[in-house]
Amino acid sequence: MPVLLSIEALEADRRYVERQITEAGDSPWGTARLMWQSRLADIDQQIAALAAGRSSYASVAVIFDGNPVIGSGDIRLDFTTEALDSYQKVVTLALASHNGVELSERGRLPAGDQARLFIRDLVHGSMGFILEELPPQQQEMLPSHLKEAVEDTTQLITNLSAGTDAEFEATLELTQPRLVAAVQKFAKVLFDAGASTRIVGDERRLALSIDDVGRLSRRLGEVEMTEEVVPVDGVLLGVLPEARKFELKLLEGTMEGAVSEDLAFKYTSDVAFKERLLLQPVRAQVKFIRTKRNGRLVKERRVLEALEPTAE
Repeated sequence: MPVLLSIEALEADRRYVERQITEAGDSPWGTARLMWQSRLADIDQQIAALAAGRSSYASVAVIFDGNPVIGSGDIRLDFTTEALDSYQKVVTLALASHNGVELSERGRLPAGDQARLFIRDLVHGSMGFILEELPPQQQEMLPSHLKEAVEDTTQLITNLSAGTDAEFEATLELTQPRLVAAVQKFAKVLFDAGASTRIVGDERRLALSIDDVGRLSRRLGEVEMTEEVVPVDGVLLGVLPEARKFELKLLEGTMEGAVSEDLAFKYTSDVAFKERLLLQPVRAQVKFIRTKRNGRLVKERRVLEALEPTAE
């Protein structure tokens, strides 16, 4: 179970116990008071132990409320399927982005198998699902990449839903467009269904009321992502495969940007290919990925997808 969710449950128990201690009176010899004080000390120890220790693997509770939920035990199947699927896609793309992968506008989701979450349990007392990754047979000491991606997802949704318009656009500038589009889809599923959500992990949590979901969906609805591949002539100054960066000298100035995974592999594995291109005139196929809000350019990413030598 996610650490913060366990702590929430214990804190609720602690508030109840503190009320019982108050009602028991001031007599230090009362049996009931001693019992509740012992229970309070036990709860405090459990909270301290949970706060001090963290699992190395992803665990997150996704809890829903609103129109799709009836009572605390029933929820629409079509909504649940679509909401959890769209959340999984956000996590998958967050993992790829965390690993430095340049995300194209469409196509196969990278690292899909490594990002897979499984329904481990239900959240008792509300309509929610505990999602976890399957740990490998050999336990790791450091947090897994998927755990970090899950926590990154919570932080990303928090940043996009809270704060001013300027803070919202600052987050757009730091986030790959396809990942923004995935959050856009998740918010739309919630908004269309009239649902609210809480997401609680080991490190971070967020709560989106129905009004919060509406504001997030409207904000993201103003965002448009486009892609355009443009041939660019210049002299290749260098490609840094590990950093996935390139630099191209143009007639006026230079152009910099990211390098696709396929081209980075070819550049490092094919020495003859590299020698034909480095510091030589080339024609580059550069993908321009633009993020706009209400028609205004917020961010432009350049991804070098192909290179071929040209005559002087």
